[in-house]
Amino acid sequence: MMPTIRIDDDVLDGLKSMAEPFSDTPNSVIRRLLEEHGNLAKPTSRSRKDKVVKDDAIGNSEISNQRKQALTAQPIYETFLLYVLWKLFDGKAPKNEVTAAVITSMKSKGFISDADLETVSTGETKAKNTIAWGRNALKDMGLISSHSAKGVWELTSEGVEKAKQIVLPIPIDSDALLDELMGKK
Repeated sequence: MMPTIRIDDDVLDGLKSMAEPFSDTPNSVIRRLLEEHGNLAKPTSRSRKDKVVKDDAIGNSEISNQRKQALTAQPIYETFLLYVLWKLFDGKAPKNEVTAAVITSMKSKGFISDADLETVSTGETKAKNTIAWGRNALKDMGLISSHSAKGVWELTSEGVEKAKQIVLPIPIDSDALLDELMGKK
């Protein structure tokens, strides 16, 4: 089990400003900073599943199974959670129903990898665990109510307004897109 750390809002904003959207997590940003400042050894080979694809000497990305197996970042789960809770449940529903619908929606858009479906020590999948943490983050932002009945997730009026602005991406064939971007058509 990984330890939980609390950081100030301004520190989190600083991390966000250094992050690559849809690929970085707070851990990957902190890891990169520690490696750059010599406080953490840079690995010679990237063995962790949540590592970013590394570039070779001429700038071509090394496409590997690690990329395909990368964990989905929590902000992506949060976006889907807001959208699904609003669109499918009119802003209020039991946790288990919302969680299942978020996973189904994310799978249909190609955002759930095998790594997200691995089981953690609590017996739930990493996806379900991340959705629960995402709910807590959205609650802290005032987008999900902290006064709902136990086991029920409910959007606040601010959450509804934020959810109405969300446009989910269309599903893509990520392998074909990567091949096209790499000129391997």
